[in-house]
Amino acid sequence: MQRHKGRHIRTTIATLSAAIVIAALSAALPTAAQAKGGRQLMEQCVDHVLSRLAQARAAETQVGPAVLSECDGALQAALADAVESGEAPAFCKVGFCITLARSRAAQEATEAYHRRTRS
Repeated sequence: MQRHKGRHIRTTIATLSAAIVIAALSAALPTAAQAKGGRQLMEQCVDHVLSRLAQARAAETQVGPAVLSECDGALQAALADAVESGEAPAFCKVGFCITLARSRAAQEATEAYHRRTRS
């Protein structure tokens, strides 16, 4: 059970970091490997924040702000990698898409936290 839970959490974190690219993108683009560095940073950061919040039994309303506050640099790196690799749409530049990326990251982190604490 614990092993399944760990896989579920890693899958959720991977989904969260991929969401920064924008909802319209598919998850299996050929250039995804090029954006891996920023995603790994984001995954590690989000996992750390969610673990800390779960230990503290924090309210779900604290998740989005905590992830954005503590992982903004990793989020920007992941988005920059996606833009640079061509994984993000051509119109998407970091400055233009960061607001959308932050919104999605906060929403998906809250959903992941909900699943983590309810399991």
